[in-house]
Order: sequence, then structure tokens, then C-alpha cells
Amino acid sequence: MSIVYASNILERPNHLNLEFLQDVLENALYITDFYIKSAVFTMGSNVGENYCSQIYRVKIAYELKTDQQSIKEISIIIKSIPLIDGIEFLVDLNVYHKECIFYNYVLPRMEMLLTGRNTKFGPRLYMNLKKPIQTLAFEDLTKLKYELASREKGLDEFHARLVMKKLGEFHAASIALFKKMPEFKSCFKSGMISELSLERDNNTLLRYFGGNLTALIELIENWPNYEEITKKIKKYAVNFKENLLRGSFSSPNDFKVLNHGDLWVNNMLFQYNELREPIDINLVDFQMSVWSSPGIDLNYFFYTSLELNVLQDEYENLIREYYQSLSHSLRKLNHLASPTYQQIRHEVRKHALYGFFANYGVFPTISMEKQYSNDNSLESFQNEEFAQQKLKQMFSSKRLETTMRYTLKQFDQMGILD
Repeated sequence: MSIVYASNILERPNHLNLEFLQDVLENALYITDFYIKSAVFTMGSNVGENYCSQIYRVKIAYELKTDQQSIKEISIIIKSIPLIDGIEFLVDLNVYHKECIFYNYVLPRMEMLLTGRNTKFGPRLYMNLKKPIQTLAFEDLTKLKYELASREKGLDEFHARLVMKKLGEFHAASIALFKKMPEFKSCFKSGMISELSLERDNNTLLRYFGGNLTALIELIENWPNYEEITKKIKKYAVNFKENLLRGSFSSPNDFKVLNHGDLWVNNMLFQYNELREPIDINLVDFQMSVWSSPGIDLNYFFYTSLELNVLQDEYENLIREYYQSLSHSLRKLNHLASPTYQQIRHEVRKHALYGFFANYGVFPTISMEKQYSNDNSLESFQNEEFAQQKLKQMFSSKRLETTMRYTLKQFDQMGILD
């Protein structure tokens, strides 16, 4: 048996050995009578596209003990989360445990609730390993013809509507499941922005998002007709941590669902028909999932992942598309307490401050040109000189400037900057 590593794998993942791969295949294939012939490791995501983990694609050639004349092949995705400087907040949020619970227990049950509709929300988890490095091995969705869209360009109306439809189904299934098994809620109490993720002194997230906010202020303070908006954002920055938490706060009376929690374009893979029209979507990376208002997912998605013309022209229509999918799915699940459209609209509006955070805190990285993002990682951002260089590159993006000129006016009209 041979293991081959691509040249761009600088440090070999020695914990992903033959014994590990054997266990993965037993779970993936539901059998034990096979021999592994070879495993070829390549990087599963482009350099600079993944910040908190190492993603590998492993193509494994194997033969059945009952048929040693033919070689079969399977491709798996492996996600390892090394404990390096800069990602301590992932430990605080217990993201490995959260994903294990989600993929092993929550996702299969949610899909079974909608089994008559052949619904698939995400990849199968074949195996998880806690030590020596937290690791999860997944089904490779590209083998089912799913693929990433362009993060630099953003999603057009057709992709966005499909996301809303699938998100409505996902949220509805979570409501039905958590009503039956409320004990799951205890695993999803904290999302990306929470007391838990921001509690450490000199916190990575506070420094990272705070740097983006400072860069935004420097970008817009000389724009004509943005003087008052600049003053309001400077006031927001004075109580930065408190305002971050205020944007993500969910009251006991909120309508709640299981949010994906990091719903941006690279955490969704699309399936297309022969005309290249998107027909299905699967979601990945549930480590930030949180039981909270659907306004969290919706605002985060709107202000990180859409083409600007879609945000300008289809904002209300997308909310309605989501609502129709949610309410239709709840009826199919015999869930009687379905919210009204106005309730959903209110949840989106009430959490618009979270959209503002996503717009200045996350969107600049997403809209960054590929030539500048190749060396991005949270570990690299610990270096002050590197971080300042990246801020200049992020905030020089034409797409970012055009978007911010629209969204900041929109947020101001909503009154969330007051």
C-alpha cells in the first residue's frame, strides 16, 4: 500500500495513516472485506480559501477480497483542525464536538424527516477522530456533481433563490427535530459571535473584525455625503464588542431555527443541469451552527454572498422565497405553529445589525481578489505587518467599494447605525 502526497502539501498529515483510512472506508462502504492499494492526498481547497482547518481530498484505490481482478476508487474529503495560534476561539466554541453531533445525529434525522422528498442537506460524515488532531472524514460531494460557485463574483438571482428554498427546508426540518429532541439545543447555544467566542483577552476575532472596521472607517471618511454615516460608525466602534454581541443577540421570544451560522458562498456546493442552471445545493462546514433567529443566517448570507444587483433588486423577493419554502416545509412536517411572513420579515430586520457586521467583518475577505488571497490564514493574520498589508488589499477592491456605497446607505436608512 502506498501513500502519495501532492507537492503543495508542505507538512504531511501523519495521523491520516493506513489504519485511519481503513476505518474510514469501512464506514463509507459498509463492508470490511477489501484491501487498500493506494491513497493520493491533494489539497481539498485552494490556498487562502480556508482559514481554520486543513482540507484534503484523498483518492483511495482498493480491491474487494472477493474480486481481486478489478481496482475500485473512492474519493473522500478530510478536514483536520490543528491547534495553532489564532484559532483558540474554535476551542472555546467546541466546534469539533458541535460538528460531530451535527453530522452524526442531527443531519441524518433532519433528512429523514423529509425523506419522501429525497432531501439532502450536506455530505455524509464517514468518521471523526479527536486525537492526535481533531479530524473529520466526509463524502466528496464533487463525485455527485456538486461544485463551488465564485466567491469573488457572488451569487446571481437563480443561485440565491435556490439557497433560500433549501434554507427554508433546512430551518423547517430543524424546528421539527428540535421539538421532538430539545436536548440538541444545548449543543448549539453559541455561534460565531457570542460571549464564548469573544471572551479571551486580545481575542483573534476582535482584532480581526476590529481591523476591518477601522479600515472601513478610513475608506469612507473622505467620501462625499458619507460624513454622518462615518460619525455613526465611529460611535459604533467605541463599544465594539458590545455592539457585536448586540447584533447577534436573540431574545427568548424570537422565532428560532438551527442556523448554519457561516452561510457564505464557499460553504455551499451547487448541482447543475445540462443547461448549467443550478438545481440543488448542499451545505458544508457547520461548526458555527447556532439555535437562534433565522435573521442570523439570512442577514449573513445577504451581505456576504450576493451580486450587488441581486441585493439591490431582489432583497424582499428573497425573503419571501425563504418564507414560502419555510412555511411549505413546516406544513409538510405537520408543524402547526408556522410564522407569518411579517414575523420573518421582522426577524430579518431585527437582526440587520448582524448583517452590518457580516458586511464589514466578513465580506471584505470574501470579495478579495484571488491574486491577493493565496497566503491568507488566521495564523498569518497574527503578524501585524501582514494584517495591515491584507487590509489594504481587501479594501482596495472595486467590488467592495461599490457594495459598501450601497449597503452603508441601506443600513443607515434602517436606523441600525443610530
